Amino acid sequence: MATPPPHALPDPYEAIGDSPNLIDTERQDLALAEAAIDSLRVAFWVAGKALQLIRDARLYRGTHDTFEDYVTERWDMQTSQAYRLIQAWPLAERLSPMGDKINERQVRGLLPIASRHGQDAAVAVYQTVAETEGLRVTAAVLDEVVRVLPAEAWDQDLVVKQIRAYLDGALQQEPAAGVDPAEAWEAEAARLRATVRRVVTRPTWRMAAREHPDQARAVIAELRELLDEVERDAAGEA
Repeated sequence: MATPPPHALPDPYEAIGDSPNLIDTERQDLALAEAAIDSLRVAFWVAGKALQLIRDARLYRGTHDTFEDYVTERWDMQTSQAYRLIQAWPLAERLSPMGDKINERQVRGLLPIASRHGQDAAVAVYQTVAETEGLRVTAAVLDEVVRVLPAEAWDQDLVVKQIRAYLDGALQQEPAAGVDPAEAWEAEAARLRATVRRVVTRPTWRMAAREHPDQARAVIAELRELLDEVERDAAGEA
């Protein structure tokens, strides 16, 4: 759906009811609202491409002496932000066909790889994460993956193996200094969910659980106990 104009969105209103089944009007309003929100996902790289066009072709020269003056005065935008958008858009455009949830924060996390090893390398990293069963691609996950990769020469086969090992929990990495603990936790939680989901949905696990129910229950009880401990910590309980 194309981005709806602002006047097409209804003014916010109270929920019509508590039923999870939306009525036709609600479904239409949801579609309009989500289309408007989704426009933010691609707006950043479209803006970056437009800014580079204006800069490189000097289309600003009719009203401003420099691109920096144009950005500041015409759009009330910091020049650093304009250059970040210009830097990000080529990779964002390259990645956009691969997923419908790519955003500026995710692209920024992959830019160090693209800068050191080229766009193909950054695409390979994103694709490996996106193809991991049960794992939702987020900026936090991409940040953690990029951080565990070697900075030296690029060996794609080796890198893909390292990413898979990290996401499977076989490659441990302590959070780097300065990393937001909440983001580090988000990445670890996503990796944990993906690993558990892959294990418990495999036919071999289900068969083993049926044939050895006591062992299966013991594993589940141990996991539940660990999660209860985390919950107690989160609640500040002793």
